[in-house]
Amino acid sequence: MEIIDIRVEYASGMTIADRAALLPDLGEVCLPERLAVLLREFSMTEAPPRVSATIRGRTVTLDQGVDGNFIIPEGALESAPVPVWWLRVLQASIPQTKDQWQQFGRFMHTLSAASLIGAIGFWHSTSSWTASNILSEVNLLLAFVITYYEGMVSMKGA
Repeated sequence: MEIIDIRVEYASGMTIADRAALLPDLGEVCLPERLAVLLREFSMTEAPPRVSATIRGRTVTLDQGVDGNFIIPEGALESAPVPVWWLRVLQASIPQTKDQWQQFGRFMHTLSAASLIGAIGFWHSTSSWTASNILSEVNLLLAFVITYYEGMVSMKGA
């Protein structure tokens, strides 16, 4: 059994978002009792809804079963692409809301401060300036500029 997000959309514009239990062996989605009661009540006055579920990162439109549960169409899950791990990490690191953007901006400012402190410390601790040392100093200063700029842009809440 797996808990999934479902979305019930009526033609009138009403949308209900909830969670349900997925039984992958049967290809069936079991609705919580409170949602099943709501759907029965709305069926008296509304047209049949469009019910979709987000299963393993993919949105699938569900078919109505005979017992009130919903069924996943044949082949809907087999063709679901499995994203590589680094793509999932990249997608998770992209802020979605204004508050997340502001937190990301604060994090970028923290990294910019660390880069600047590192550059100052490296400057004071280096006695002979080789090409490698100069490149390290430039990289720290470049990291400072980039993270400071990204923090300023993100603090606006994008």
